[in-house]
Amino acid sequence: MDYLYYKAINWDDIKDNFDKYTWEQLTTNFWLDIRIPVTNDQPAWQQLADTQQQAITRMLAGASMLAVYQSEVGTPAIRHDRRTQQEESVLNTITFMKSVHAKSYTTIFRALIPGNGGANFTWADNNTDLQAEIDQLAQTSTNGTALQKKALFILTETGLSFGKYWTTLQTHSLVNTYQMLANILRGSAIFSAYVGYKFHLGFDDLASSDQAELQHWINTQFDQLMQTEKDFLEANLEDATEAINLAHYGANHALTSLGFDTSYEVQPSPLVAQLKKLMIDQDQFLQQVTAANNESDTEEMTDDDYDF
Repeated sequence: MDYLYYKAINWDDIKDNFDKYTWEQLTTNFWLDIRIPVTNDQPAWQQLADTQQQAITRMLAGASMLAVYQSEVGTPAIRHDRRTQQEESVLNTITFMKSVHAKSYTTIFRALIPGNGGANFTWADNNTDLQAEIDQLAQTSTNGTALQKKALFILTETGLSFGKYWTTLQTHSLVNTYQMLANILRGSAIFSAYVGYKFHLGFDDLASSDQAELQHWINTQFDQLMQTEKDFLEANLEDATEAINLAHYGANHALTSLGFDTSYEVQPSPLVAQLKKLMIDQDQFLQQVTAANNESDTEEMTDDDYDF
């Protein structure tokens, strides 16, 4: 008789401790947009100039498109390469949290510009640079290899997002909106570290010639996507210098998460320093997992660990 065979998942039979540790980090840092009182930012929002309000809402609408893409396409595309049952559970959780991230932008717009949020989403839907980014990402999600998909997943979480956050992160008066983005960034840090680790496992299995070919493909894709991101930021911000700087920092972080050298020039700045503190590099992730596995005293991620 032909039948489908399903194996029950046993969390006491762990094949990869990264899965267990990441699951614990994701559930520890679980949050929902409705629990953050963004409406309290209304008085500060009203004090901003119209041009600043427009820049913030348009950048967040652009970030929303990427979050939707990650929840609907980007994360599901990398689930097919899972090595363990626990990995699929972790990726399921990431998929859900990306949906929370996507919904968060609606929550922000509903609080700050009641009844007018839809116009910003329509603007993003019709923006040629944003659509070009999504189209390039979608081609890889549809036709790319498992490792190619992982590489662009991380870039989407970092290089293609950080520049879009700049307008909000540098507006400290929007305290609760700022906190919403801090939560999103905290999630992206975990997502990128985890997927980067899984990328390493697959990359190490390749022959040296295949590794070189993949690295060339990744560098080419990154350069193309970061040029489109630069065009988007310059077209929609009066001064895009620092936004591009954050985007470049994000792209470099993606490259180091994959085990490659950095390629983009980044100038030191307070926001870069904050993002650098928040992001998790592979060595740090390995140390945390090892410490947790040895039942050592592992420092838990709390809001006190971040400057946001």
